[in-house]
Amino acid sequence: MSKTDYNLNVGLEGPISNVLGHGHSLKGISFWTATVFVVGEVAGGGILSLAHATAQAGWSGLGIIVYCAILAAIAGIALAKCWLILEERYPEYRHGLTRKPFSTIGYHAFGNWASAFVSLLINITRIGAGTVFLLLTSNMIHTLTKQAIHLSNCEWIPIVAVVMLLPMWLRSPADFWPVAYSAMISSVVGTVLLIINCALEISKHGMAKDFHVDGLETWASAFGTILFAFGGASAFPNFQNDMKEKDKFPRAVILGYIALLCLYLPIAVLGYAAMGFNASESIIDDLGTGAIITIVEICFFIHCGTVIFIVINPTFLDLEELFNVPKPFSWKRALLRTAILILMTFIGETFPSFGQILDLIGSTTVALLSFVLPLVFYVKLVWDQEKNLDWPQRKLPAYVVFLFVLLVITAIVGGFSSAFSTLKHWTPLDAACYISGSGSASSYNETLHK
Repeated sequence: MSKTDYNLNVGLEGPISNVLGHGHSLKGISFWTATVFVVGEVAGGGILSLAHATAQAGWSGLGIIVYCAILAAIAGIALAKCWLILEERYPEYRHGLTRKPFSTIGYHAFGNWASAFVSLLINITRIGAGTVFLLLTSNMIHTLTKQAIHLSNCEWIPIVAVVMLLPMWLRSPADFWPVAYSAMISSVVGTVLLIINCALEISKHGMAKDFHVDGLETWASAFGTILFAFGGASAFPNFQNDMKEKDKFPRAVILGYIALLCLYLPIAVLGYAAMGFNASESIIDDLGTGAIITIVEICFFIHCGTVIFIVINPTFLDLEELFNVPKPFSWKRALLRTAILILMTFIGETFPSFGQILDLIGSTTVALLSFVLPLVFYVKLVWDQEKNLDWPQRKLPAYVVFLFVLLVITAIVGGFSSAFSTLKHWTPLDAACYISGSGSASSYNETLHK
């Protein structure tokens, strides 16, 4: 198979192409719309854990947040430039939708194995992230209804999964496109209200007293949580692919991460200042009750309950392509998607504390997809220009290569140190719903701090 034919033989991937449909992509989205989707893709469930991550790392956690934002922005820009390079070298990529663009970049950089590796990482990440949103949705509905309905988090997980089953059978979010906008708006509104509530908490009760760091391993585990909060680059090539002016996407990445820092830093600072070392995995659990908190819970319930369809849909389409499932609705689609939802439910029942999954996939697959592979692919594609002198030439100064090497090393070392720390303190079956019957985040926190 030639490289120019590669994109004709792989499946559709990514939220923008799915949500807006082929007709929209022909017109193209604007720079501002692309920026909004960058923020909407990256911001989400991870933001609820930032105060907890800062508590694990101490005030140095704020430095990790800024560092990860810079690293993610640089990697996002590199990934955007990778696609521009492909369009320069292969004109057929300039027109219409391209299937699985991140995997396509990997293919042109290193071949079939890189394409398959990227697809595997994306699917693992999205199943993990989908499980996180399933757990968060269950946790939110438990919190909102616990006064009237006496069901535990563990009992809500399969109920929420059953409710989500039929919408999961729809081919793509193009069939229910408003969920994308609901997810983004609810996330931003909920985050702003969280910032306000944390500030009110400090004004009423003052700052917390305990700000100690519980060892290097706990500090390392915070890195995975923060990495997850800045993950999402795997969808960036899809956003860029749908733009009118694709060369402007690097600026959309920069603006998007500046906006994310404006949301993340206040949550981390105020949440940690209010709760100190005892900040829970979800900052909502620490803020008591009241009208603002109820609205926040509703906002994140809407966000988590809608964004899950966008997060998991690319995996559905990718596996359906792999197993030759017909595009029109059929029992094969229903069976495959039901099986994946059952898998997510089982993972959720086994690891009911979403912090476990955040730390693990944040420090492994997300670290590779969002921070390592974009830089590696960009360097390789630029160096490959020597193969064809007719290709446009790009310069890659030695200091840029050196910077990329440092960033890749720190992402790998930091990410896998975090994964090791998480796994070392993990006793997953102790918290599994089908063994303990408990689905509270506190059970994991107690295990972690033993």
